[in-house]
Amino acid sequence: MKKGRFLGVVVVLCALGFGGLVWAAENVAVVNGEPVILTDPSQAWDWYDMQVMYNLYSPLVYPRADGGIDPHIAMTWTPVDGDLARWEFTIMAGYQFHDGTEITAEDVAWSANRYIALGGGSMAGVTSATAKDFYTVEFVLAQPNAVFPETLAYFYVLNKDLILENLEEGDHGELGDYGTAWLQINDAGSGPYMMVNHNAGVALEAARFEDYFLGWPATDNPDEVPIDRVIFMMEPEYSTLMLMLKNRELDLEANGGWSLGQLEDISTLDGVHINYVWSENVTTYLNATLPPTDDEHFRKAILYAFDYEALMEPYVPYGAREGNVLLSAMAGYMPVEPQPRKKDLDKARAELALSKYADRLDEVRLVGHYCGGLTYEEDILLQLQADMAELGVKMEVAGPLWPQYSDECGNPDTTPNFTVWLFGPQSWPAHDFYTYQFYHGPNWIFSAHWYFEDAEIIRLLEQTRATEDLAARTALYEQLQPMIASHALALYAYEKPKPYVSQNYLVGPLEQIEFIGPNVNMRNWRINLKLKDELTGK
Repeated sequence: MKKGRFLGVVVVLCALGFGGLVWAAENVAVVNGEPVILTDPSQAWDWYDMQVMYNLYSPLVYPRADGGIDPHIAMTWTPVDGDLARWEFTIMAGYQFHDGTEITAEDVAWSANRYIALGGGSMAGVTSATAKDFYTVEFVLAQPNAVFPETLAYFYVLNKDLILENLEEGDHGELGDYGTAWLQINDAGSGPYMMVNHNAGVALEAARFEDYFLGWPATDNPDEVPIDRVIFMMEPEYSTLMLMLKNRELDLEANGGWSLGQLEDISTLDGVHINYVWSENVTTYLNATLPPTDDEHFRKAILYAFDYEALMEPYVPYGAREGNVLLSAMAGYMPVEPQPRKKDLDKARAELALSKYADRLDEVRLVGHYCGGLTYEEDILLQLQADMAELGVKMEVAGPLWPQYSDECGNPDTTPNFTVWLFGPQSWPAHDFYTYQFYHGPNWIFSAHWYFEDAEIIRLLEQTRATEDLAARTALYEQLQPMIASHALALYAYEKPKPYVSQNYLVGPLEQIEFIGPNVNMRNWRINLKLKDELTGK
């Protein structure tokens, strides 16, 4: 079947500054928390990008609400002859891209090899992909990986022929730029929505793909219908967000970075509600390559000095609890010792005395950065700043916005001593994400502690991927957690549920999945236009 060019859909939208949006059609959902910069699926690695990818593209497999993965584009998968370094996937017949052409094994294999050529994270460890026939693909891995199928929940299949029609000059020979420039303002996917317009880092507009291969199931309420238009945007200012929520100009706030006071304010708003969709670790990494946090004793002093109770106590009514390497609900979770964690300045001073900076604490300068606009992250560093001052150590705190923040954390030389992160599950169960992908090697900014020196940890992490039996693999994760924690690479401030704030006329997510992406797949939501008219006074 010949593939044609997708021409797109026009949506009537006027953006009246960042403080207000006006649309001609009522069936529109405005979603905040998505500062999309990279819309090339092979490069869209941070969770904002990935949430939008779940709207524009279809992953090879889909995460289940109760754990594991379900068939999606792929129907079945199995290691070839039991070899965990070779996996064969059979894809569904008849599934279509947005231009109406069928998804084939060639599209899957070509997309995978494109990921490999461009360094896409979802294909890390994959050496090649080959279409064995029209619907069968084989992946060859550099090493055995028992959890490989789970990682493909972030592998999105692209329309090969459409990309080839839109190449520009680049570093990949006859493939030029591999279509990366074109993909910034177009999509080549098969997801439930189609890109209409994209202003990088500001807003992305998408229209519903009515012929989506999984269809658009109805709900029990006839007033609840699929959302026809979605505008993904990013507004970090709390006062602006509150005004937009009050004015019904913002339908879903999916960033979830609310401070305690902000959560209390939101709970008083009429016509909106808070929904908790997954657990996440609020983690502060310590850069183990930068003085003075390059010293393990100094890092341990920091962990003893921190006042966990003072920071976490106000959040307990909102579900906060102690965190660690894994989320507490995950099989094999091990709490950080000693328990309970409390501020202990005597132990902190004892560790400082063992550090190589013991005789020059007055010269030491610590720098901590959080993602600008996330007040609760700032609160962690301000608490730490006050605690370190009691030890005579000075600390600077700043909050650059995400583009600068993520850029500086991509290199150990530019990563400050402290960086604050929210780690939601990238797969479920998320053990491999929280262990191998964080502590095996410098694969991405989410390893901003920059410590990969413990050979036994590396060996055990590799063993987890070579272990097919789930119980045996879980035992390895139990063994790894205290080993990782012993190096004081992170301050685990607390773990909390992820809050989404939405207007009452926006219903969802219809299926709640402990995984970043599908909960902001807007096919998983509905809009009650009758209630929206009532609440907006139209």
